[in-house]
Amino acid sequence: MAKTALQIGVSNYQRDLSPLPAAIQDVRELKRVLEHPEMGNFDEVATFTDISTQAIREAAERVFSQRKKDDLVLFFFSGHGIKDEYGKLYLAAPETYKDSRGELVRSSAVATSFIQDSMSRSRSKRQIVILDCCFSGAFGDNLAAKDDGVVDIESELGGEGRAILTSSTSSQY
Repeated sequence: MAKTALQIGVSNYQRDLSPLPAAIQDVRELKRVLEHPEMGNFDEVATFTDISTQAIREAAERVFSQRKKDDLVLFFFSGHGIKDEYGKLYLAAPETYKDSRGELVRSSAVATSFIQDSMSRSRSKRQIVILDCCFSGAFGDNLAAKDDGVVDIESELGGEGRAILTSSTSSQY
C-alpha cells in the first residue's frame, strides 16, 4: 500500500480575491507532518503553491488516476473557496476572478465536481480530502452519504472509503 498526498496552497490572487498568506504556510506544515516517519509516514507528498487552474486539475487527475486499489490518497487544498450562483463549490486559483456583476467566472476556477469525478475514477478505495477554504462543506453536496449515526473508528479508518474534512459548512466564510 502506497500513501500519496497532493497538497495545493494558493495565497496570491491576481484580482478580485484577497491574499491568504497562511495557505502556503499550511501546506508546508502539513507536509512536515505527512512525511514524518512517526506521524504520517507518507511515501510521496507533492506540494504546489500558487499554481494555475489547469495545473490544479492536472495534478488532481494525475494523483487519483495513478493509484492501486489499496493505496491511500490524500488531497489537501488551502485557499479561497467560492460558490457560483447555483451553489456549486469551486477552488480558486491565482487567476480566478468575478465578472462585472460580482459572479464567479467558473472557467477561471476548479469545480469540486472535477475533483469528485477524479476520485470516483480512481482505483484507490482509500481517499481523504481536506479542504481549508470558505464554503468547504459544500464539497459533498452531491455525494451520497452512508450514515446510520454510528461511527466505528477502527473499521472506518482502517477500511475502504472516503473521509472528507472541511474547515467550514457549506454556507460559512
